[in-house]
Amino acid sequence: MKIIPVLDILNQTVVRGVAGQREAYQPVQSNLTRSSQPLDIARAIRDEFDLTEFYVADLDAILQQKQNRELYNSLLKDGFTFLLDCGLRTADDAAELQTLAGVTIVAGLETLKSPEELGRLVSQWGTGRTIFSLDLKQGKPLVSTASENGFAMSTKPLEVVELSLAQGVQQLILLDLARVGTGQGTGTEELCSMLRSQHQDLTLITGGGIRNAEELRAQSECGADGVLIASALHDGRLGRDTVLSLS
Repeated sequence: MKIIPVLDILNQTVVRGVAGQREAYQPVQSNLTRSSQPLDIARAIRDEFDLTEFYVADLDAILQQKQNRELYNSLLKDGFTFLLDCGLRTADDAAELQTLAGVTIVAGLETLKSPEELGRLVSQWGTGRTIFSLDLKQGKPLVSTASENGFAMSTKPLEVVELSLAQGVQQLILLDLARVGTGQGTGTEELCSMLRSQHQDLTLITGGGIRNAEELRAQSECGADGVLIASALHDGRLGRDTVLSLS
């Protein structure tokens, strides 16, 4: 199972995400480094855990449509690769990023304008570089209010997943924002198990609220191929030996 550290970027600083309450996010406090600058955090995690692939949630882009492209280039130049959620509304929003080798684009349900735009992304980026993020809040799909958004007609997570698969998606993130940073588990275990039983070839990534090694193992037992983690790495609940043994 792949362990994928998370960088939540707000005002060009790594913040600690808690329950999706973005107005209250504060710069991360980490046992690994005194800095909250993205490159410093990424290097500290690499030094401690030998991890070089990250999940970057660019909240500046998600909230204000201001992509931190200089940061993307700095991370790539330093040898990192990453899954990037930069608040895509349309496929055109990612057009200038396509030449960045080492970036896998994340299309988030929260911001995506329509299933058709997801299909365009898959067509342009390919299935290996496109991930659909099933964004949830307390178990319910978190859908963009864009007009004529076909995703808005689906009230159940499984319906949204099936609609995304019809667009050619082969990689999926299950993320309940209400669980992020709370240490209460992902809350998507049942959904993950169900999807794994129905779609053997689908790449499934879970995350949010992971506390310890037992919860990591539980995600693996549910069929997750990867897990997004932030707080448990910074506060020491998951140490180097544990991460190396599970990843």
